[in-house]
Amino acid sequence: MSVQPSLRLRGLRKRFGQRSALDGVDLTLEGPQIVGIVGPDGAGKTTLLRAIAGLLEIAADEASVLGFDLRKDVRALKAQIGYVPQSFSLHRDLSVYENLRFTARLHRLGNEEFERRTESLLARTGLLPFADRPAGALSGGMKQKLSIANALLPEPALLALDEPTAGVDVMARDEIWRILEERRGKSLVLISTSYLDETEACDRLLYLDEGRVVAQGTPAELRAQVPVRLLRAWGSDPRAIAKAAGALPYVVSARVRGPFARIEIAAEELPGEARLYADFAGLVPRVRLLEPAPVDMESALLFLSRKQTQGTSAP
Repeated sequence: MSVQPSLRLRGLRKRFGQRSALDGVDLTLEGPQIVGIVGPDGAGKTTLLRAIAGLLEIAADEASVLGFDLRKDVRALKAQIGYVPQSFSLHRDLSVYENLRFTARLHRLGNEEFERRTESLLARTGLLPFADRPAGALSGGMKQKLSIANALLPEPALLALDEPTAGVDVMARDEIWRILEERRGKSLVLISTSYLDETEACDRLLYLDEGRVVAQGTPAELRAQVPVRLLRAWGSDPRAIAKAAGALPYVVSARVRGPFARIEIAAEELPGEARLYADFAGLVPRVRLLEPAPVDMESALLFLSRKQTQGTSAP
């Protein structure tokens, strides 16, 4: 295993026929960490993960993953990477234990080491009572946990997961994230996700759109780039408040969030405090409380999305 997992991409490109899926990806990552890959549908997230895992033929000016060149023979690289695709890809007719045994043989793990790692992984994922159950008979959450356990079995230097928590229940999501956080100091973990709370849990984020990395940084760094002011408007009918607030000329967006309306205002169009509070006091239905809120990842990702839609690059 690499002592210091690393990834260096420059001008990474991938086409499927006439369609460009990756269009000059530049990316450098060093050391163990959790990196979230976010962006709209069709942005190239799955293609990027598959390329990094050595599953696609690519073109690039530079493409080094764990010291291996993606443009050359990547068989040795695959031995150091754990990959979890969106759809369940393990053998459905084999049991949980048999699937892990099959992977252990591919990686030439000795019996003693296999048993040690398997017992630990099954215990951590809650799959130990289901070791003899056919993989195809598992629930969606258990299938995902088996996929992750299978990817972790060879103790990879790099773990790539494509929407691993999509469609699973809250308990399974929490268990999956506990497993990933255990790997934070040992592996470079790349995970694509559409869940805002998961983006906050990452050490670093990449915002991908139209096959390019258009923004990257820690969650705090991306939030700091957002030129909006965020407010919460409380009242008896937050849905109606959001609709009324959305008609104000300086409001970028207004949405219901449980008992309050979440209001975004463009910083360059922010009115004075007196006008702001007067405008909201005059809304129908009445706003009982207007309070500032810290900029969150929803604001950051919406800002990046709007900037791309307008045809400009995020800072």
